[in-house]
Amino acid sequence: MLQEFADWLSHTSLSALFTDTNRFEMWLLVPVSQTVHTLAIGFVLIAVGVLNLRMLGVVATGQSYAKLSNQLMPYVWVSLVALLVTGVLQTIAEPSREIMNTLFRLKVIGLITVIAITYVFSARVKSDPTYWEQSGSHQSLGRVLAAIALALWIGIAVAGRLIAYMGTIES
Repeated sequence: MLQEFADWLSHTSLSALFTDTNRFEMWLLVPVSQTVHTLAIGFVLIAVGVLNLRMLGVVATGQSYAKLSNQLMPYVWVSLVALLVTGVLQTIAEPSREIMNTLFRLKVIGLITVIAITYVFSARVKSDPTYWEQSGSHQSLGRVLAAIALALWIGIAVAGRLIAYMGTIES
C-alpha cells in the first residue's frame, strides 16, 4: 500500500515540478527546504532540550518550568510547523526515498509520540502553571516523560540524518 502511494506520488505533477532541475527556482527548492529543515531541527532540539533538562532538574533550576515553557514553546510549535512543511516538500520531491525507508517510518512514529508528550507538558502548564511542581507524583511523571522525550528527540534526529544512508524497503 505504501509502495503504491510512493509510486503514485512520484508521478504527480507536483513531484515532477519539485525535481525539475531545468528551472532555476525549482533547482533551489529542495536545497533551500533542506536548509530551513535543518535550522528548524536546531531550534526544536535546543528548546525541547532545555525544557526536558529543566524537567529533569539538570538546567535552569532557578526558573519555574512554566516560565521557561512560556518562553520556549512558541519556538517549538513554529519550528514544528516549518519542519512539517519542509518535510512534506522533501517527501513529495523524493517519495520512495522517504516513504519506503524504515528509518523514516520510525522517525514519523517517534515524532507523533514526542509531539504528544510535548503537548501534554504544554497543556498542563497552561491549565495550571505549577502542575509539574505540585507533588512528588507529578514531578516523577514529568521526569519520566522528559527522559523519554529526550531519548525520542535524539533518536528522531539520528534517524533523520541516517535516512540518506539507509536504503529503501524492497516490496
